[in-house]
Amino acid sequence: MNSLAAGAPAIYMEDWAAAYGPAMLVDPEAEVADDAELVEDGPDTLAFHDGTPDDGRQTFAFVDGVRRGEGALYLDAGDGTFVSGIAGAHGVGAAVLAPGRPFRFERCEVTRLVIVGGGTRVELPPVQGGYRWVAASTPLTTPKAPLDELQVRMRSSEGRLAEELCAAGYLTLVDGPLFYVRSRDLPVVGITKTHHRRLLAPAHHERVALLAPGQRTSLFRLGEERFSAYVRLAARTRTSGPWAGIVRIELPSAAGQPDAVRVACRVAGILPRFAGVPHVDPRAPQNLQPTGALERHLRHLLGDGGLASRAIRTSIAQLVGEGEARSSRSDERRHLVSSVGGAR
Repeated sequence: MNSLAAGAPAIYMEDWAAAYGPAMLVDPEAEVADDAELVEDGPDTLAFHDGTPDDGRQTFAFVDGVRRGEGALYLDAGDGTFVSGIAGAHGVGAAVLAPGRPFRFERCEVTRLVIVGGGTRVELPPVQGGYRWVAASTPLTTPKAPLDELQVRMRSSEGRLAEELCAAGYLTLVDGPLFYVRSRDLPVVGITKTHHRRLLAPAHHERVALLAPGQRTSLFRLGEERFSAYVRLAARTRTSGPWAGIVRIELPSAAGQPDAVRVACRVAGILPRFAGVPHVDPRAPQNLQPTGALERHLRHLLGDGGLASRAIRTSIAQLVGEGEARSSRSDERRHLVSSVGGAR
């Protein structure tokens, strides 16, 4: 039996639960992204900076969302063709920590939608239990397009909420990149847990793993609108890989580099305090404790998936019944068929 020895290849275990896949998805053969440029300490220097300790006076808002597909829909166009759709829901809100006040959830809302491809809209009648759906559509006709549109709408809601809380004076951290934060001037901070691309030159990329908890790298620019940096949340364990506990933060560049540096230092200083813990969250430490608590709260607000699916069937049965009554008078006929599945 082979064993590991000095000079032999090292083996690590991913800290995340295997069901979530690895946090490090960088293809070692892929080219370096060409839109990243080191700016804080010079174009060829990747320095490490200690975070600024929390002074206890700042209010933090952690913004996130969850989504759930509750019914797969198929619309018969009447000419032998079908268009895919989905009835689903998303919940968006914030976990807020303010000095001298208990931890709380704020601005948590659930939206239920019916999204159909091909630019088609379907209005489902409301049913008992408070179930009502917003009709929406996507111009795409691929089977996955409606679920993708549900994801986009959830992220857009997160972006709007993050902007509002940041404008109110909260240090706002949104789970994920800043693609859906439209304001160029508010210092909303995006936190990315999974690494898909090598953004820095190979020599700099390898050094990121040497960060200590509470440290960040030099800022680098991503395109024209974002600054970014890597931050380590927690120390590695004996079995975890080099990038375990490292997240990437993003900040809008329009406010200027000095403000971005100030916010990045504050974020690096406070994030280790909120790092996830393994016995509570299978995506620890990158999934922050307030974010994990918010996700659980939002899933609770979504309610029971089985009841939601039953409500969709009831609504469709009512809609089909109304359609058949109209067809008997006008000799026109449309069929809406539902098959329920619980994608999240």
